[in-house]
Amino acid sequence: MEMYRSVESAFAAVLVSVLLGCGGGGSDGGTESPPLPLTPVAEFKLTVEIAGTAATPDVTGKYTVLPGQSVVVKSNEAASWVGSDMGSGVTRTDVDTGVSQWFSRFENPSAVLSGAYKLTASASGGRTKTVDFSVQTGDYRNGDYVVFAANGSRQTLSIDFDAATYSVRDAAGVTTTGTLTAPVAPGKDWTVQNSRIVGVNTSSLRSVKDSIVGGFPFAVPYSAPTTYAAYPFVASRAFVLTQSKLDGVYDRANIQHLVAGGQSAISQFEISAGGTVMRQCVAAAINRVSTCPVGSVITSNIEADTQAGMWQLKNPTTGASLGRFGVVDIEGDKIYLAAGTSAVDGSQVLTIGVPTTPGATAFTSTGWSTSGTLDVSNATSTKYEMSMTVAGVSVLDLTLGGVGPLDSVGIYPAIQANVYFTMRSKRLELLIGARSSPQAGFLHVGIVD
Repeated sequence: MEMYRSVESAFAAVLVSVLLGCGGGGSDGGTESPPLPLTPVAEFKLTVEIAGTAATPDVTGKYTVLPGQSVVVKSNEAASWVGSDMGSGVTRTDVDTGVSQWFSRFENPSAVLSGAYKLTASASGGRTKTVDFSVQTGDYRNGDYVVFAANGSRQTLSIDFDAATYSVRDAAGVTTTGTLTAPVAPGKDWTVQNSRIVGVNTSSLRSVKDSIVGGFPFAVPYSAPTTYAAYPFVASRAFVLTQSKLDGVYDRANIQHLVAGGQSAISQFEISAGGTVMRQCVAAAINRVSTCPVGSVITSNIEADTQAGMWQLKNPTTGASLGRFGVVDIEGDKIYLAAGTSAVDGSQVLTIGVPTTPGATAFTSTGWSTSGTLDVSNATSTKYEMSMTVAGVSVLDLTLGGVGPLDSVGIYPAIQANVYFTMRSKRLELLIGARSSPQAGFLHVGIVD
């Protein structure tokens, strides 16, 4: 009996072994396939750049950033972004945020305490990453700006409102420094002090969020030895970085400095096709692009420049570069800016384009002109009056003319004995002398109060 049980147990053990070996006794007698390997989930990664340089966190895991500095967080895959000031009151200005990057500037309301900001990025599958920022104290307006000056040059402005100091560097690397005198009331002009200034000082500036407008002693074109005079300028760090956002219709004020004297050009142009094409009307009459004679429309291609925020105009046939420009955001308006040496005739050129806005409206403004003046303008729907302060006071009392059926609806002739043209955005207003007139090359740039 004991022998029988032992044989039975041995048979059962062998049977179990066979069943296990053939995948549970399947009728085909094959072996079980190995399990498929799991597909690895890609690591969700973030990188941080502050003021254009790769950044690393401190020992507490936080990134230290100054108010106004550019902060870019890039992800290696599509992400959504959620931020929190952690109760510190820190706010941010969005620059160009999308699914692959979060681009901002911080402002800290406290003058004595650093602020906190936590950014959470979320990718597919519930994966998240957080970035903690320690926002230091300081004036949000501090930092570097690209300058487009009415002497036809593009330069760099580095400014510190806390210390009331600045430096301006031209394309050749020549730098001038100076101090600022604070305005008597908030929101008014800072007076510029500089060793280049001789006589009455009309150089000053005012900030408009991430842009600065003013007058400054720049080099007089073609002067030898170099002399300096106050010219208007627009400086900005609020560049449009996404090409498709360049699209729009702009009214254009252009002044040239030639050896023989100044010249003006007033026209309308349009950027379209996702920021890849510019069409400009160069007819003698200031027509809209849509009503411009076919033979007077110049078409150029637009390509990204090596400098972020700058774009190149190209000849669509030869591919030759026709110049560089930027479009900046000033309180919600796209402003076209270009300055430098013309590839056509070597003249020094400044171009400012404002969005075409129908209907002359009333405003007051403070501004600066190529005559070296500090100006106060008052406008209605029919009049444009400007007091220009130099050694004395001169006044322009201009009557606004009508707009023709083919003309740009945002450019108005302003006439006294001489002819000017005026155009504006929400915060910028321009007065430019008519082309081939005694006022050719004159430009006034004002900030609307």
